[in-house]
Amino acid sequence: MDLQLGGKRCLVTGASRGLGRSTAAMLAVEGCAVAVVARRAELLEELSSEIVNAGGTAPLIIVADVTADGAVEGIISAANEGLGGVDVLINSAGGSRPTSWDAAESEWDEGMGLNFTALRRLSTAAIPGMQKNNWGRVINITGTVEPSGMNIANAAKSAVHAWAKGLSRDIAKDGVTVNSIAPGRLKTEQIMERRHPDPVEREEFAARNIPVGYFGEAEDLAVLAVFLSSPLARYITGELFHVDGGMKR
Repeated sequence: MDLQLGGKRCLVTGASRGLGRSTAAMLAVEGCAVAVVARRAELLEELSSEIVNAGGTAPLIIVADVTADGAVEGIISAANEGLGGVDVLINSAGGSRPTSWDAAESEWDEGMGLNFTALRRLSTAAIPGMQKNNWGRVINITGTVEPSGMNIANAAKSAVHAWAKGLSRDIAKDGVTVNSIAPGRLKTEQIMERRHPDPVEREEFAARNIPVGYFGEAEDLAVLAVFLSSPLARYITGELFHVDGGMKR
């Protein structure tokens, strides 16, 4: 299937590892012009080499912390200058913030800032260019809606889901779609090194909780993100997709 993505200009945050990295690589191989954003320059350089070796064009590297003052303006400016604009925005930057129910306000500010506010600001900055071209895609990589305990990221991601749904209705007439993807247990840095570092525990968890019986790969989500980025997905907007091997109940 030809996804008709050749020449589309894509901006991917959180691209140094995991879901953002896989999505950026797949978009590049599909013929997109890709800008990758993360704090770790060396990992972005590694990604660039992987993309070139796979037959794609080297991405534009933007080293930035999406939560820093002025970061949004700098990222969009760099993408506009390096790519000529942004057709597709993949909001993949984020991080888990498990905490107690009575956590300090500073913890809430940090978690909400990373997982909701930065994403919202970046989208708000990128969308006018999409509206001008009467075409665009905003895709948010979010998280579970069934928390097992207090986690600031869960609250922030739930806010993203509600915000994205409202936004999708407001800008659909402009040819811009907005969708969210909630990953399950995929083999990313956060899952493998922090949440499930023990291989025996991983197997037991999968047997108890994941109908397909195993943890997925980052590419299992990337294929959906790439499709939603394409012109073929023009009639899909305002949706929340779960890529979790059937785990959500």
